Amino acid sequence: MRLGRARPREDARLAEADGAEDDRGRNRPAVPAPEELASVARAFESGPSLFSLLSTVRTRRMGLGYRAETGEEELFSWSSGRSVTQREGPFRFSSTSEPVPLSEVEEALVCWAAAGPNGLALADVPVEGALAGMLQRRGRTVPSSSGDLGVDLFVVNDDGVFVYRPEPDPPAPVEIAGPDDYAKVLSWYREGRRRVLDRRPDVAWPGSPEGTHNVRPMGPGQYNLNRPGSTWFLPVGDVGLEWFNQLLVSYEWSGFYLQDPDSGEPAGCKEWIRPGFLEVGFPIPAFDELALLLHAGQAGCMVQNIRLACEALGLGAWTMGSYADDVVLGAYPEVAAGLGFEFLTRDPATNPAATTTCLGLTGVLEPVVVPSPRFPDAESAVRYVRALRARPGGVLPTDGTGGSGSGPPWRPELRQEVVEHPRAHLSDWAEEAAIATVEHIVAKHGCCPAYVSPVRAKLSVQAHHVDSGFYERYFAGDGLPAGLTPAIVDHFATWHPGVPDPSSRPAGHPEGHPEGRG
Repeated sequence: MRLGRARPREDARLAEADGAEDDRGRNRPAVPAPEELASVARAFESGPSLFSLLSTVRTRRMGLGYRAETGEEELFSWSSGRSVTQREGPFRFSSTSEPVPLSEVEEALVCWAAAGPNGLALADVPVEGALAGMLQRRGRTVPSSSGDLGVDLFVVNDDGVFVYRPEPDPPAPVEIAGPDDYAKVLSWYREGRRRVLDRRPDVAWPGSPEGTHNVRPMGPGQYNLNRPGSTWFLPVGDVGLEWFNQLLVSYEWSGFYLQDPDSGEPAGCKEWIRPGFLEVGFPIPAFDELALLLHAGQAGCMVQNIRLACEALGLGAWTMGSYADDVVLGAYPEVAAGLGFEFLTRDPATNPAATTTCLGLTGVLEPVVVPSPRFPDAESAVRYVRALRARPGGVLPTDGTGGSGSGPPWRPELRQEVVEHPRAHLSDWAEEAAIATVEHIVAKHGCCPAYVSPVRAKLSVQAHHVDSGFYERYFAGDGLPAGLTPAIVDHFATWHPGVPDPSSRPAGHPEGHPEGRG
């Protein structure tokens, strides 16, 4: 196996985050300050309803310190180090304000909304309805396929890149049951993150140094991406985990088998094709697309939760998906270093659609893909995924706890019955058939999954403090200009008391909009 397009480990500058060290490098107290708890309480107890938020939620792209269509040269010193010019246009705007980063409380609330723990998964799946596919007992604020928690939240701010992965153990049936639990949101943020990079990643400025080239792999709207003061919330998914778990569940429960799209023959699993086992062929590319859709569903839910959290807090939320996520992950270091993930060099002759295959980042996110340092062969990958549901923290741990309540919140007598039920567990034959299928795919295409990359990061949100001056200049509206809400206009007074709103406004312009104040 050869690894290609990988950045050297020392360049990635991996570092563990100290338990109580926050992302600004300060040691934080274990107990949140009263004003911090008051801010978290405000987020939970006051503000517009969900339905009211849905009526105003928008993508707001202009934050403090941002620019648009100025035609002026600018040095991207915080990332690529290039001098960049965006052509002049009708939305010409240069924020006169210094960037104001999100506060720790603001980031903690958005992280929790995106992917935070919220209690025990119910796992209310009948044993005759593929309960054996469930992997995790921990619930989050977003759903996940078979409870696999297959999407991590990466957080990019002025102090670097972090992965947010809080795992309370044992989890409570409902984690935020009342005011006494609000402190958890800050504790999870402070203790549940791991540092990946100690600086903002280089995601480049595509094309020529002047920014005038027509090829823009990071999308035409990239100019303000990754700006100082912004927080980029980037869901990064282990599509390989989705793929392998669905293969096991499909073979056990669905009755279809993977089919080689070129020959129409079973993909290594012919001996299991008979009534009651595998009966209907399913082309490999279509199955790969299914795994990608399962990932996209999780990432999409995270993005929507981030948008709604920002709407409630009065922050700007810039949703993005038009960029090349391989560039962000680091597949092309000659273009942009990105996050420094490693990639498998594949033989073009056997690589369908020139698919990039991401191997993740050692010790941070190591996807289920064969071959890779963690999973050199089909057997190691399939057996790892099968064993997840039986490990401590799984839905049906085989650690002798039986009906002790260490899993989902079932009644003890039901738990004991489920644990002992043969249909609550995957069959040995399904594991053997899955291994044979993966061996066939690897032999033909050089890796598995073959038609999709096992790591994707296509959907994301950049959050920032809105520069109201841009919307006041260019947008019409009765009272407030379109795009502004009372929560945005009053944001600094509410969340940063004593700090004037620094939005760019013409000389003599009164700060704020009395019409928008409650």
